[in-house]
Amino acid sequence: MEESLVHELARLAGVMPYYFDMWGNRHEVSVETKKALLKAMGFQADRGKSLRREIEKRLSPPVLEPSIVAREDVAINIPLFLPSFADEAGFRLCLEDEKKSVEKFSIRRAPEEVLDAPGGRYGKYVLPLGPLKEGYYSLSVAASFRGRRIKAGCFLIVTRGECFLPDGYGRAWGMTLALHEIRSGGNWGIGDFRDLRALIDWISGLGGDFAGILPLHDVPLPDRVSPYSPLSRLYRNCLFLDLEGAPEFASIKNKNKKEAGPALAREIASLRRAKYVDYAGVYALKQRVLRQMFRIFYKKHYLKRTERGRALSTFKKRQGQSLLDYATFMALGEVFGQGWRNWPPDFRDPDGQAVRKFRRREPQRVLFHIYVQWLIEGQLGALARRAAADGMRAGLYFDLAVGVIGGGADEWGFKDSFAIGAAAGAPPDEFNRGGQNWGFSPFLPEKMRENGFRIFIKTIRKNLEHAGMLRIDHALGLFRLFWIPEGMKPVEGAYVKYPSEELLAILAIESRRAKAIIIAEDLGTVEPGVREALMGRKMLSYRLFYYERLYPSPALTPPGQYPPRAFCAVNTHDLPTLYGYWAEKDIEVKRSLSLYPSEQAHMDDLAARRRDKEIIMDTLKREGLIPDNYTIPGKMNEELMLAIYRHLGRTPCLFVGMSLEDWLRSEEQPNLPGTTDAYPNWRIKTPAPLESFIGKGGEFFARAFTDEGRGRGGRGQ
Repeated sequence: MEESLVHELARLAGVMPYYFDMWGNRHEVSVETKKALLKAMGFQADRGKSLRREIEKRLSPPVLEPSIVAREDVAINIPLFLPSFADEAGFRLCLEDEKKSVEKFSIRRAPEEVLDAPGGRYGKYVLPLGPLKEGYYSLSVAASFRGRRIKAGCFLIVTRGECFLPDGYGRAWGMTLALHEIRSGGNWGIGDFRDLRALIDWISGLGGDFAGILPLHDVPLPDRVSPYSPLSRLYRNCLFLDLEGAPEFASIKNKNKKEAGPALAREIASLRRAKYVDYAGVYALKQRVLRQMFRIFYKKHYLKRTERGRALSTFKKRQGQSLLDYATFMALGEVFGQGWRNWPPDFRDPDGQAVRKFRRREPQRVLFHIYVQWLIEGQLGALARRAAADGMRAGLYFDLAVGVIGGGADEWGFKDSFAIGAAAGAPPDEFNRGGQNWGFSPFLPEKMRENGFRIFIKTIRKNLEHAGMLRIDHALGLFRLFWIPEGMKPVEGAYVKYPSEELLAILAIESRRAKAIIIAEDLGTVEPGVREALMGRKMLSYRLFYYERLYPSPALTPPGQYPPRAFCAVNTHDLPTLYGYWAEKDIEVKRSLSLYPSEQAHMDDLAARRRDKEIIMDTLKREGLIPDNYTIPGKMNEELMLAIYRHLGRTPCLFVGMSLEDWLRSEEQPNLPGTTDAYPNWRIKTPAPLESFIGKGGEFFARAFTDEGRGRGGRGQ
């Protein structure tokens, strides 16, 4: 009996009863998994009485839905349900907008219909609201009937329904890159914002309209370095700062000749020479210098309330509580170690007395992390202005990771929105035949609705600052996300449904406000209707050359059959570069690391790759991009690479992204899924330094795009 109650409550809570892996195998979700996921959602799933109570609650209509989506400038009808209803009831409504402007009014209504539910009979009333402008509203209702009084509230999302997408934009191109990989004679062993400024000038000078960057989120340095496993998606990584571009660095040079002189130069030179990015070394050095810079700033500007000191205070006030919580988390991490779940209990609550005392006792320790984010904000803002001045139509293209790691800063500051006892991941696939556990705490769908999507709105809004485009990694998670109970294997997980209507409406509002284009990374197992829902809201689909096929045939999709509302590219950070793909290097690396379950699987991969290379050649010949007598080369070359990019260039897709790794002819894959320390993920540097190629070529690939009628055309150097 109790088992059937678990199944029913799991269904009502959005847990899907089965899933298919990438080979089409159906996996039934066990009752143990459902119990564990219900517990992570905050239910007492091991008690029959509480199960029945929760089921009855969900089968009975709420007085008001916690969140409602409505269209801008259209009259809104709010459904409201009253138990023990009356023939007529009085309602007092209070509507508050984002500026705290309040409108109050009273109405009387008779029920539209009567409903029978497990909790009894309910009267459905319809409360009319006049048309509203796009934005967020808090609606509270007090109902009076038969001597009773019931209060309820909901979060009202009013939207035009579509994301920002400028008219008459024309087809454009740009370059995608991982900032950490840049090798240059000016950085400190990792690519920084000074390097990015030079890249922006170079790309824009060739006629490119954007510079696409892997996530800049703060990550739990120095131990974990993946930009897709952040501790916060609200705040950014200090490693990318151009310290020499900050005013306080000049003060260090003048004050401390030894620190900013030969000794520092030797340390920087050593980090530059390292074969791979030395995150621990760069982090230690930048933290040491940043703290010196902060001490100078604090005494010279903050205490004296100079213009620069007041600018930090303004930034701190504008960012509000979320920045204060993040900075406090970082400061507490210096005392107790990273991961708030292992801290003393008194410090696990950001609003607790122990945390408030810590802030009063260690104000400079907290302020330091605010100062770092202020520097990052200033440099990113300058880069966005530089891109606009250079004529880039889209400018900076940022990437938003799927989630934040368990025990991270966002989870600590907004823990009521996260499922602490579960992690997000993926079912079995070709990279991980046992499935993937990403280590992210997933959002709680019900709590998101109840608290007005606070953390989601803040995350989208923050990542749209200075962005012309924002890519939503694993956008399918807006509809459903794969949850894995704590202590279980990924294959034992289940999909959980999300309030996609509200999430998509919020993305549309924030995109329009920021005047930034949204790219929805819609790869993988896509539910019917999902791509249509995303593209219908003017989000760009994400299409990859390797995967665009005329399924079930392996033939490549002809350029004319790509959708116009799309961003297309050859590959991503998780896939081989063109040069590595053609050399079959990724397959050989996987074999050397014993990532294949059998030798037959390895041979199957090789056979599929060689078949695909023939398909690519045949496709390019049919399009007239290479001569009919062109034979399959043993290695990728410039002519073949340009033919492939011209194939994408002639699609109707709004954007084409060229990978910097491809342009540099690199065979090294930036990240190899299924590995951790066995492969130098996120540590590989560019094969050539920035100075060797920037401003010294690139016109040939720019012409490849302009020949296909794409972009603004090169303007020279």
